[in-house]
Amino acid sequence: MSNILKTIILLFVLTAGLTTNKVIAQEKYAKAYEEKGDKLFEKGKYEEALENYRMGKKFILNPLRFNYKIAEVCRMQKDYDKAEYWYQKVLIESDTLDINKTFPYLYLHLAEVAKCNGNIVQAQHFLNTCLLDCPDIKIRKQAKQELETLRWIFDNDSPEENTTVVNLGHNVNNKFSQSNTFVLRDSVLYFTSPIYKEESEDGELVYSDIYNQIFFSYIDEEFYTPAKPIEIGNVNNKKRNISNFFFDTLANTIYFNKSEIKNGKEISQIYYTQFVKNKWSSPKIVKQAYDKKSSNSSPIIVRNENGETFMYFASNRVGGFGGYDLWYVNLTNLDSKPVNLGNVINTEGNEITPHYCDDEQMLYFSSDAHKGFGGFDIFRSEGALNRWTNPENLLQPINSPANDLYPFVNISGEQGYFTSNRKSENNVKNKTCCNDLYRWDKHLPKVPTQKVVEQKAKFNPVFDLPIALYFHNDEPNPGSVSPTTEKSYQECYKQYRLLSNQYKANTTRGLADSLEGPALEKMEAFFKEKIDKGMMKLDLLAEYLLEQAHAGKQITLHVRGYASALHETEYNHILSERRIVSLENYLKTWQNGRLQPYFEVGRITIERMPVGKLESTSENPTTLEEKRRSVFTFSAMQDRRIEIRVVNVK
Repeated sequence: MSNILKTIILLFVLTAGLTTNKVIAQEKYAKAYEEKGDKLFEKGKYEEALENYRMGKKFILNPLRFNYKIAEVCRMQKDYDKAEYWYQKVLIESDTLDINKTFPYLYLHLAEVAKCNGNIVQAQHFLNTCLLDCPDIKIRKQAKQELETLRWIFDNDSPEENTTVVNLGHNVNNKFSQSNTFVLRDSVLYFTSPIYKEESEDGELVYSDIYNQIFFSYIDEEFYTPAKPIEIGNVNNKKRNISNFFFDTLANTIYFNKSEIKNGKEISQIYYTQFVKNKWSSPKIVKQAYDKKSSNSSPIIVRNENGETFMYFASNRVGGFGGYDLWYVNLTNLDSKPVNLGNVINTEGNEITPHYCDDEQMLYFSSDAHKGFGGFDIFRSEGALNRWTNPENLLQPINSPANDLYPFVNISGEQGYFTSNRKSENNVKNKTCCNDLYRWDKHLPKVPTQKVVEQKAKFNPVFDLPIALYFHNDEPNPGSVSPTTEKSYQECYKQYRLLSNQYKANTTRGLADSLEGPALEKMEAFFKEKIDKGMMKLDLLAEYLLEQAHAGKQITLHVRGYASALHETEYNHILSERRIVSLENYLKTWQNGRLQPYFEVGRITIERMPVGKLESTSENPTTLEEKRRSVFTFSAMQDRRIEIRVVNVK
């Protein structure tokens, strides 16, 4: 062997070794940042955790696990738009065969953030995918429960006409979170908010979201004076973080909970202070509710006809049904032990922030497990102690896809206050990060009857046609010369939806800053108003077909298929027919094949009318770059569709 050859081999070995050592070192750095981020995440320090995840992903070529953890941080911060972006990035870039093993909760969390963003159709399809593909029985059970909730949302999606909701404005709400309203004599509003610090040199107010304190504002009809902290030093001080409170005016007592970090977890206990001899006493812990291993919060005071004083509160103590439950304790009896309100109120999820109206004997509370619109919804139930009627959802506009908490209701029930992180211009970090205070006016809505629910859920052949269903470029089965496919439209829809961010990016490419916003809004509207609503109408159509076929009716669907001008006429004709077949596949496999027998006996038939590009409105591109960019144009998006134009029932 020549010396030159030996030198080359030696250099190769050394280079390979150096490369290997570099990769090992980078993975070591990445792991260190990841572990630090995980510890911070467990402690609820999400901003610090996020920074470590961002640093860690810089050291590895495939940052998939970091992207997932960034999504988790965004979800916990209630930044649902960013969470959805990162979850979908993981979904697109991962190996679909192993995705449920690597990230078992991915589809469930995708559905959660989609629901919180108000995209119910997209959430439905993520949950259906979870049911089909996820091997974990517990997760599939959660997905099934969430699907039932989505059906409830479809049936209750119209806001109550006689109820209005208003934001309390900048005198009350600042750019961080407010919560826990309490109204005294209909003239003073109390709530918790981050404390104000001194003005900085540039004149900007500096806030602290570490220590919440109690503030007040005077109410003058619909006007609220600038909020100020209450001057009760035994309650408001920088050593306490007060997240919620209750004024017991009959006993001149303030109940509140103080939060502390112990072993990396936030633990809250309930305290009280009394106004005695013209001063407030030193805070004392409520011994009957104390549990050193659990958090106890949101105290409210209720008295019965015998003069006994009860405290309702939320706790995650052992003995509940899951998460946080609502409990009560008899404060008149020093030996009293907490009693759970029972499984009519409490669920496997979380029930928190109670409020009780004595005159109505009505309990108001928030839950993330009873059927609602997303996050926490506000409910009411009549009764006392552990005897309650089934909870009623207060519906929209009081409830929303976001978290709606801390209900406070006046005696008549015609007006109430609550806390919500629904999208608001007052939020500074992101649209859903922080809580604002709201007021509802007029009457409390009632749950619709079953008859109304059924009417809302039905397909109307007069008003719901035509149904337009849209496809990504060359889908299904790109490049195929076959007029048939094994794909269902549900698969095509899901794929199209996952590409929404790519469409947005291409839509705004090269545009001036002033034009980016309108272009993005137009694209978002197309996905929601065209693509998503088409999928929703198709699902309702399937239910209608089942009803009519079961009644012995003969049904024929007339379906036209269209394509954009990106291919030749003959190919587009075949593609259009293939798209119609994907619709047939969807209907035949809908709800595990409930319509399949009616197709087999010819009771449901589809008349295919593949038009291709003959009626195309998009321009015919010539160059490769023009073809690539035209995929993402609105004209091409509108052309790539099929239309269910006629549903003939005899």
